[in-house]
Amino acid sequence: MYTEEYESKGFPFKDLVLKLVLVVIFIFLLVWLLPKFISPTINTKECNSKTCDVSGIDALTSQIFMDNLERMKEAAISYYTDERLPKEVGDSDTMTLSDMIGKKLLVALIDKNNKVCDLEKSYVKITKLDDEYVLKVNLKDSEKEDYILVHLGCYTYCDSYICEKQETNVPIKGAKPSASKPTPTVPIKGGNPSPSNPDDKPSGKPSDKPSDDPSPSDKPTDSPSPKPSDKPSDKPTDSPSPKPPKDPKYIYEYKKTTNASFSNWTAWSAWGKTNCGTQEINCNDQSTSCLKKLQMLKRKEKIGTYQKTYAKTRNVVKQTGSYTQKSCSKYNYVEINKTLYATTTTTTYTQTNTITSTTRHSTGGWTYNGRGSYSNPPRDSASTHYKFAGADYSYCSDTCTTLPNYYYDSYTYSGGLTSVSSTTTPGNISSSSSSSTTSTTTTTGQASCGEYVYKTIPIYGTITITEKATRTEPLYGTVCYQSTKTRKLISSGSTKTKWSEYGDKSLLSNGWYYTGRKKLKK
Repeated sequence: MYTEEYESKGFPFKDLVLKLVLVVIFIFLLVWLLPKFISPTINTKECNSKTCDVSGIDALTSQIFMDNLERMKEAAISYYTDERLPKEVGDSDTMTLSDMIGKKLLVALIDKNNKVCDLEKSYVKITKLDDEYVLKVNLKDSEKEDYILVHLGCYTYCDSYICEKQETNVPIKGAKPSASKPTPTVPIKGGNPSPSNPDDKPSGKPSDKPSDDPSPSDKPTDSPSPKPSDKPSDKPTDSPSPKPPKDPKYIYEYKKTTNASFSNWTAWSAWGKTNCGTQEINCNDQSTSCLKKLQMLKRKEKIGTYQKTYAKTRNVVKQTGSYTQKSCSKYNYVEINKTLYATTTTTTYTQTNTITSTTRHSTGGWTYNGRGSYSNPPRDSASTHYKFAGADYSYCSDTCTTLPNYYYDSYTYSGGLTSVSSTTTPGNISSSSSSSTTSTTTTTGQASCGEYVYKTIPIYGTITITEKATRTEPLYGTVCYQSTKTRKLISSGSTKTKWSEYGDKSLLSNGWYYTGRKKLKK
């Protein structure tokens, strides 16, 4: 039967064609729709607008950007509680994204390129207007920078102290009634203009939205009548912070801070000696731990005495040795600085080693000439000798800044010295004669040597010595003194909180104030 019907109707060519067309359409739709759901990564820099379709990618990028803006906005609204809001009209407060992450309000925001959004150029800024606040949320990622504006205030529908303004006009608690304004919007930069932007100048263009309320110029000059949302006139006005909107379903948190009290400071004590390592104490008068202050005084004072030594160097003639030599018996010989001398007397040439400052006199062949003060020490020679006697401090005060003058006793050799070539050569002799008619004449001649004997010939030479003078002088040092004053803590400060009905006069009149927090009444 099937075969007979098939043969009578012929081959179903039209059905086959229809099925092929449906298959082709299905494949075409599959090829066209699949890239919409699987968006490949496209480098738009390597293609032009005619060959690259990035509409899907742009939509994804915008969504990620808006999500990050929203996260910053919500974090900022939760952060700006009553005590953190700007207080005066025109004041503002700014937090960078870095600040928000540091305050644990957010974690780092990632853009569609898997890069961290700019931590410093991304920020939130809240500014106080007459009766509300405007929050600017600016975001910069690796490809784009833009911002939104959000109007905040204490509205009747807020669950917290402030919340985001709804798109319809709502009364603000405590604000004066005014003519209706265009419905505020929250635009992206470049979109519809915002009615209030603290960072941009107003456009000056009138709103296209019609309004049933009269314009400000058409209103009567009398003060408008209050709206039902205004506060009653008998509510307390001494609260230091803005009052929250009244809601009978809630109770409100109040806070009262009591400062610490102290006794008066005592007078500064008399100065007393102390260790120079003592530290001054200059604390903050408001701190409860600031109960003592200490001031220091340092100065130079005499703390004792010590023996100070002054020293000078000078050249003196001293015996350095001797030798035995065949010599004339009538003369004594001495070698001074490698020069041999014969004395004109039999007095032995010796230095004044036994002469001291207490025995000022001539001795042996040396004649005492007296004592003198010298700023520069004198030098000995073969026929002169200086004996150190002491130091002269007459020009010094309690200390000498330079060396003092030195005293010396002066001596001259009177035995006569004649330079000779050897110890067997006699010295020169001098004779004089005079008469009543002629002047005295002196004749020098060669004396006889006499017999020869062996004698000890002393050797003298010039050496450098150091002569010292010692004096008791005052010792100065740094001496430290301290002076103190004290006070007592009478009572520590405290902060108390209470929950009560809105406008609790018993609390407000006793220094309590609203914190901005509320909770449902049980």
